[in-house]
Amino acid sequence: MRNPQLVYQQQSIKNASPLQLVVKMYDLAIQASYREDEKRLREILSTLISGLNFEHPPADQLFSLYKYCQEQARKGEFEEIREILEPLRDTWQEAADQNRADLGTKLSQA
Repeated sequence: MRNPQLVYQQQSIKNASPLQLVVKMYDLAIQASYREDEKRLREILSTLISGLNFEHPPADQLFSLYKYCQEQARKGEFEEIREILEPLRDTWQEAADQNRADLGTKLSQA
């Protein structure tokens, strides 16, 4: 029998928008920082880096922040990483919520 929690998590990822996937990545990174799991945290940050689109101005700044967080993870500075990632995560969540609201408005007008 399949684990219901795993099935739920898989479905939530399959149905997530790109913005929601970014929020999920931040959630995983923050969780890894609380567990002080340097390896996992650095892997997640690498995934965020690989997803950057450098045609948009914030990508350079995010790249620098992610690289800095990777270095801080090597040093064991997990609290500092959370201080950087948590506000960013909240900003991405606001963008995802706004995107969902905008989509709902467009669908109701169609």
